Amino acid sequence: MNEIQALSRAILEEYGSSGAVSAQSLDTAEFGVWDRVTPGLLLIGVAVLIDAEDPTLVEELRPGASALTAMLRDGPVGLALAEQSGTFRWDDMMALIQAYVSRPGTPPDALATLLTEAESLGTEIVRSGEVTRPRVRDGENGPWDAAENPVPADTERIDCGALKVPRLSGAVVRPLHEGDHTVGVVVDFAGHDLWLQVFRSIRGPAWDTVRPQLGSAALARGGTVTENRSSLGPELRARIPVTREGRRELLPTRLLGCDGPGWLLRGLFRGPDALAEVVDPRVHHLFTQTVVDLPPALADAAPDGTVVEVTMP
Repeated sequence: MNEIQALSRAILEEYGSSGAVSAQSLDTAEFGVWDRVTPGLLLIGVAVLIDAEDPTLVEELRPGASALTAMLRDGPVGLALAEQSGTFRWDDMMALIQAYVSRPGTPPDALATLLTEAESLGTEIVRSGEVTRPRVRDGENGPWDAAENPVPADTERIDCGALKVPRLSGAVVRPLHEGDHTVGVVVDFAGHDLWLQVFRSIRGPAWDTVRPQLGSAALARGGTVTENRSSLGPELRARIPVTREGRRELLPTRLLGCDGPGWLLRGLFRGPDALAEVVDPRVHHLFTQTVVDLPPALADAAPDGTVVEVTMP
């Protein structure tokens, strides 16, 4: 048994003794880290393997536990959305593992076997780069044009005119103003915000041209900028000067962009975790499930690079 497996087992044993996951265990587990193997990743893998073997156990243990089910079956995005909904608890996942390994007929070495399998699976996922590879406009992810059929079809969205923004439980959607014009939307959640704007792009893909310009502007303001790639494709990771309560600080900011038919969708993700190696799954969901719906008149008449105004419901 290696250190990661031993830490995973210790977290589970603590839960078995106290019936709760302590704050210290949450820190040790590093749940939500997807770019390296952690105790939390192993425990999630164990729960996924258990659910694959016996899908009825979740319902037996936690009737109506839709958040736990989403986490186990929908991957990182399901996990993030479930956690944000307020109905998901890590204790529920630990209870599932505990119930499985302690029920009659389960082999004594079942947990050791599951941890080993989960570590192999987690290592493969991390090495493959599956979590960080670009997943935008690939047939399974958007952002989408209004003329396309978004996947999945049942995503609930807030109609802001030119932007149809996915509804995220617990988040607040507000207008982004520029003078007297509403030029985008801002989604506030969990101490972070995501700005979304769409620009007319007549001459074809524009993000490769616009991105260096945004980087230069951030540097001119005294910030720092690096070019990177993530699950949202080519991006800039910056620290941009802002003034808060009379104090100047560098705000972690991720600058996103994706070209579509006749438009460029841009995103600005700000907050303490904005520069994490793995994009927050909620941000990936919000950005890639946004639908762009250019007004017919604008589609033909607006100059290249025009920001498209939105209308709030």
